[in-house]
Amino acid sequence: MKKVEKVTGDFGEFVEKNYKVFFAIILALAVLLNTYKLGEVPSGIDCDEAGMNMDAYYIANYGVDRFCKKNPVYFINFGDGQNALYTYLNAFILKLFKVNNYFTMRLPALILSIIEIVVCYLLVKEFRSKKEALLFMLLVTISPWHIMKSRWALESYLLSPLLLFSIYSLVKAIKANKHKLLKFAISGLIFGITLYTYAISYIIIPIFLLLMLLYLIRKKQIKISQIIVFIVPLFILALPLILMLMVQHGWIEEINSFITIPKLLFYRGSDLDIADIFTNLGSLKEVLWCDILNYNSLEEFGTLYYFGTVAMIIGLGITITSMIKKSNNKKEEIKTKEWTLKKKESINIDLDIIMLLIFASNLILALFTKLNANRLNGIYISATYFELVTLRYLYKNIKIVFYGLLIAYLTAFMLFIKSYFIDHVNDYKPFWDNSAVELMTYLNKFEGRMIHADNILYIYNLYANKIPPEEFNENKVITGVKVTGYNNYDGRPIDINNCNTKDIYVTTNYEKARVMVKTYKFEMEIFNNMYYILY
Repeated sequence: MKKVEKVTGDFGEFVEKNYKVFFAIILALAVLLNTYKLGEVPSGIDCDEAGMNMDAYYIANYGVDRFCKKNPVYFINFGDGQNALYTYLNAFILKLFKVNNYFTMRLPALILSIIEIVVCYLLVKEFRSKKEALLFMLLVTISPWHIMKSRWALESYLLSPLLLFSIYSLVKAIKANKHKLLKFAISGLIFGITLYTYAISYIIIPIFLLLMLLYLIRKKQIKISQIIVFIVPLFILALPLILMLMVQHGWIEEINSFITIPKLLFYRGSDLDIADIFTNLGSLKEVLWCDILNYNSLEEFGTLYYFGTVAMIIGLGITITSMIKKSNNKKEEIKTKEWTLKKKESINIDLDIIMLLIFASNLILALFTKLNANRLNGIYISATYFELVTLRYLYKNIKIVFYGLLIAYLTAFMLFIKSYFIDHVNDYKPFWDNSAVELMTYLNKFEGRMIHADNILYIYNLYANKIPPEEFNENKVITGVKVTGYNNYDGRPIDINNCNTKDIYVTTNYEKARVMVKTYKFEMEIFNNMYYILY
């Protein structure tokens, strides 16, 4: 039987007794934060969102991606690749609702982020009290990193929820009384699916599983049979990605069958560079303090709130100190006091250790590459957990500071909401389409004439006009290693010394437009106070 905590007559007891009400309130808040103006904030469409969405649209309607590849395990996108899971989830949404807009594009991020918040509660509840699980759920819900990553369709941000789901499934398998082998197989399956969220998981997951396996063997919590049934589905799902890496290195040819393992135009494996270790580690400040990219964090608040980062560091220190003390004690006492562990007597695993292993696995990656908030998004659940550790310590020892810090979190959250949805609502435009989609639709009035659009990605034309993939592939123009245009649209920079007066030219550079008007006697239109259309 589970040992139940004894609670005292304070707010903690009130929360514990009414945990269903508090759970419903936090979940409703999460749903509201994720759905409110989802198609409008961030405004417009990012080029990677557009690339993902067009491949999803073609998969749903034609059974191939934009390059006529059947069921790719990794999408080509702009030549350097794009992770597959989000695209297939979006394709399912498009098939189901028959509507393709910014809301349905971002729906997978919305749904998985809400489920992520629920699983945060469930994971902590496996080890600790309901009130602590609720507090963790709240911290994740109101954290800037979680709000901002949940509102747009960047496929790599799926690593955070799927990694959490994987870890929770492994915990359930370890703690199961019945059907343990089945649950280990399911956990291996979920870990395998997680590999399709982000290529960085190819490093994080093996490191975590190796460390976790050593921990479980030491604690005698896993058997050889359980390891085998865990590894089999994981390996089956990892195999296409292993083949994909072999294709990129030229060890085998591209595979085109019922699935496609494509050869990318260029491969980003060179991004990993342990020789620049100090620069790589220095980039952690963009992950745990404030990202320079304003679609990942706001300067006034940082990724975790600045005081939240301090709380995270303190909680990390408390956790490591606690682990050292436990390792020095031959007999670990299982207490039943407030905010302490609750667990089955037959199960000897520690949530603190699990979170330390997740955190460490992500930090090891920081040795190999420069990072930002979206690249290392797998670290945030464990980082937020260490904030919880600090709050738990304060609750046990200095309650007035605990309540003061909790008020600080809620105050910062309300200020963040105002800043994100009102004050900075238009700040993200440099990273989004800047009305390029609307421009492409407007340019259709010049049908039949060649259009040269200066440094505007072709994907916005593809999104606006939904050209069939066969037609796109027959007419696309490839310059060097990047696809830059197709049909009557060319995205290469305009050469003002070699213009054809029968063609249409679009640029955002006023000086270039002025010279072209003077030299070639072009007429000029201004679209949305940004684009100069010359004809």
